[in-house]
Amino acid sequence: MATVLDTISLSEKKIQEIAKKTKEHAILHGIVMRTEELPGSSEKVQYAPFALFPSLVPRAALEKVKATQKHFNKLMHMVAYDTEFLQNCLTNVVKVDDFNKRLWDILQVVTEEGIPQPISLGLFRNDFMMDVKKGASIDLTSPASVAENIQMKQIEFNMIASSFAGLVSPLYDVHRYSLTLAGKQFEDSQVPQNNAALGLAKGLVEGWKAYGNKKACVLFLVSNPERNTLDQRRLDTEMFSCDRTVPVKYVTLKEMTERATKRISDKALVIDGCEVAVVYFRTGYTPEDYSSDKDWDTRLMIERSKAIKCPSVQYQLAGTKKVQQELCRPGAVERFIDDVDIALSIRETFAYQYSLDLGKDGDDAIQKAFDNPHQFVLKPNREGGGNNIYGDDIKPFLTKIMNSNDRSGYILMERIQPWPQKNYLIKFGLEVNLRNVISEIGIYGVYLGSSDTEIYNSLAGHLVRTKTVGTNEGGLMVGLSCLDTPFLID
Repeated sequence: MATVLDTISLSEKKIQEIAKKTKEHAILHGIVMRTEELPGSSEKVQYAPFALFPSLVPRAALEKVKATQKHFNKLMHMVAYDTEFLQNCLTNVVKVDDFNKRLWDILQVVTEEGIPQPISLGLFRNDFMMDVKKGASIDLTSPASVAENIQMKQIEFNMIASSFAGLVSPLYDVHRYSLTLAGKQFEDSQVPQNNAALGLAKGLVEGWKAYGNKKACVLFLVSNPERNTLDQRRLDTEMFSCDRTVPVKYVTLKEMTERATKRISDKALVIDGCEVAVVYFRTGYTPEDYSSDKDWDTRLMIERSKAIKCPSVQYQLAGTKKVQQELCRPGAVERFIDDVDIALSIRETFAYQYSLDLGKDGDDAIQKAFDNPHQFVLKPNREGGGNNIYGDDIKPFLTKIMNSNDRSGYILMERIQPWPQKNYLIKFGLEVNLRNVISEIGIYGVYLGSSDTEIYNSLAGHLVRTKTVGTNEGGLMVGLSCLDTPFLID
């Protein structure tokens, strides 16, 4: 398997020395999170899980998906504002999925009343894996071999609470440090600078400007306790570097329920006497985030207000797996993108996906899964990781629901065959060992606009998450994956 240190032989003692110094370097750069034991305390933190060295990524493949990001941003914005398309996608989903039914009901209410804020803000993350052609052998000495046999394939498009931009932003410098300690010769351009936190922060500031009231605040809607607070705080810090006059507040959904109101006269959202320009959701994407009907009433109040939502409820619905699957159908992308070349560049990243709705198409998809379960992933319409079904678990699960409407709450996706490499993973309390790993690459983007006007559209940076081969889920907060950066190869 490939590794960035293929040409260098290091003793185990040397690796442990590099790991120790690099951990300290990561802490100095703020790549830290609260501990699992004390998730609500800022008095005790630990370094976030990260790869000791960057993972190999073909430069051309990364540049290609970065070049599509602004087109993806606009595509998903247009999907969110096309109520007919959303309804066609989600009609069967909302019959069996109470969480998305509640979101859909909120959208129906604000649409019938007249949406009070025509502008939506999205801080997105578009996730890919480096798919290896079946039977291919990657020759790192041959750029043609890499280009021909590795292609970026989309995993999912995150439209709410796209995290880790704050933690990953300084990691490129940490990896330049660890490579130098290892004696690796490289150009800075091979471990590119990446301030994704600044890219997302600019989006929040642009949203605040678009609201038009300099005294209004940007509100971070967060969980409590929250281990990943420092990731969020870096965005706050980068906002300050963009415009130090932007007021920022951190509030939980429970605190919103207890203290926030919507002003009757102008539909302004107000909490503790402060008008809210932008609500930035870092919670609210799972059923568990809403502990009572009062929390759902608060979500409706937010959507009924004139605050700019990041994301708005239609953005959140557009981020469901069902929408991703429906966009794979012939003509779906072209409904929104007139340029043939742009539409093709987007489609080239799609893996095959299948509807499981009742009917012949859904039955055929289930049979495909029965015949080759290890070639597919079963995905529900959920965010946050830990929800997918893989391999031998697929058949018994589908057998249980195949004659039920419940199957409409899932989609079947071709399983990508990611490029395996070797790396050392640094996790708190665990030994530093060489492991067989695979990586997932996220591209951050920002979009701000209304149904007919684009205000801001940008590429914001990138993220790599690396995990051991055989680990199906990729949750960083539960220690399954590690922060990483790309080492670009030509």
